[in-house]
Amino acid sequence: MARSRRTGRSRFTLVLLILTSITVLTFDLRDSGPVQGLRDAGATVFSPVRSAGHAIARPFSNAWSGASGHDDLKKENERLRRQIDQLKGDRIQASVAIRENQSLKDQLHIKDTSDIQTLAARIVSGPLTSFDATLEIDQGSGDGVRKGMAVVTRAGLVGRVVRVTGGRSTIALITDPTFQFGIRLAKQGNLGIAKGQGSKGTLEVSGGISTTSGARRGDAVVTSGEQGSPFPPGVNVGIVKSTAQTADRTELILTVTPVANLRALTYVSVLLCDEDCS
Repeated sequence: MARSRRTGRSRFTLVLLILTSITVLTFDLRDSGPVQGLRDAGATVFSPVRSAGHAIARPFSNAWSGASGHDDLKKENERLRRQIDQLKGDRIQASVAIRENQSLKDQLHIKDTSDIQTLAARIVSGPLTSFDATLEIDQGSGDGVRKGMAVVTRAGLVGRVVRVTGGRSTIALITDPTFQFGIRLAKQGNLGIAKGQGSKGTLEVSGGISTTSGARRGDAVVTSGEQGSPFPPGVNVGIVKSTAQTADRTELILTVTPVANLRALTYVSVLLCDEDCS
């Protein structure tokens, strides 16, 4: 009997809760004043709880963001370490190449151009026309300049002395088509003959660069210093601009752009040596 009363009370309570919920929802939809007040009161009561929840959760959120940022930082540091290792390796390889180059020079008794005495000179007269490949400097025989000496800038080869007076000298640029000189591909080592192309402002290299040499656009060209060459070895000449095959497809013809700006010269240096340059 007692159990029956409890069951009846439970059913009554359930029905009452359902009716109350329907009533509250009805007032809420109408934005009734009493319900609005209850809502505001609830917000006031639970607001500190909500704020406390945010305060508690914030360190965990920050910790998560920090952990994510830490992973990115570790990846960036690892990338930078790899780059540093690469630079260290490149530096070592460069040092080895420098030592090997010096050893080869010592064996071949080649003099570095930095060991050659130079004479600074100012350009006093440039090419008169686009077809002219000569200029004049303010140093002559009275200053130690002799015919055949090489003339350079910090960038590379400019030309050679072709006429000398007491206080003036005439320089034929390397683009002058009237003379030739020996060159070497700095990377591949192949030898060739360079000839100026006059008003084109370039050099043409032929005679010895095989199609299997691997010569390509962008390769560096230096003087060979071989017997009969008017220039000491290892002086920068230019950069390969283009390549083409000969008619029989056995050799390459290279077009080379000088590294020295031959049309905007103010000062040059004369290498004060001729037969003893190499």
